[in-house]
Amino acid sequence: MAKKPPVPDNVIPFLRITVIGDAESGKTSLINAWMNNSCSLNYTATLDPTLYHRTMKIPNPLEEEETVTALIEVEDTYAPIRTGGIDMYGQKRDVDELVEVKPPPREPVVTPAYYGPFAEYEALTQLEYRPLSRCRMGFLLVFDATVEESLKTAMEMFNSICLQSATKTTVPKGITVFLVANKIDKDPLVDETIKTRAAAKAFAEIKELPYFEVSALKFIRVRKVFREMVEHIVLQPQLWSSDSLKEFYQNKKKVSLTQENCALQ
Repeated sequence: MAKKPPVPDNVIPFLRITVIGDAESGKTSLINAWMNNSCSLNYTATLDPTLYHRTMKIPNPLEEEETVTALIEVEDTYAPIRTGGIDMYGQKRDVDELVEVKPPPREPVVTPAYYGPFAEYEALTQLEYRPLSRCRMGFLLVFDATVEESLKTAMEMFNSICLQSATKTTVPKGITVFLVANKIDKDPLVDETIKTRAAAKAFAEIKELPYFEVSALKFIRVRKVFREMVEHIVLQPQLWSSDSLKEFYQNKKKVSLTQENCALQ
């Protein structure tokens, strides 16, 4: 007998990871190292937000040792110093927009007879910036481990994210933020590098942020940081679940609780 799939066949979880940070911190290189197993040695400034996509198996929150295929959307962004002017999509460059956390939109009512996997999405045009995912769900806050000012910029961007929460000092509920020190292979014994990495660790401890030291060039912990980010996001189904999947989860929880109660009797 075929094993029952862990989620409905017509559901594809879309999870978004937004990569932010200072100029020359290696944001695009980090993304390409994970997406394409490549890291260019030539620096090109990111002037426009860019979307990358790949599929991967993720843990099913309600089924131990079960997985489901998800589409991971990675959002590359420009640095705060690029703020100003108009991007290629006709949008004003504003770094505050890149850290904005909006609640997931209400799902449109679609006639069941015409419902398909992409029914709720309008066709994209060539010059239109429209992510497939429902909202921003997690941030990789990247800085150059060899540059103290790069870390300060990351701290400022973290504060911008926190200002959207009820407390104004903590990360908005359900959102995941990782602090990521990139280029750890470069000048590891230089005083500024040592000082910057120590300050980053202290900041992460105070703010209770997961902290990673990576190298996009040497592929050090690249997969680990993305994998753990995905695992954090998937535990927040209110951000990415469709109504059909929410109903499925609720039914599974009811069944699970009933079984547990029976076992205790």
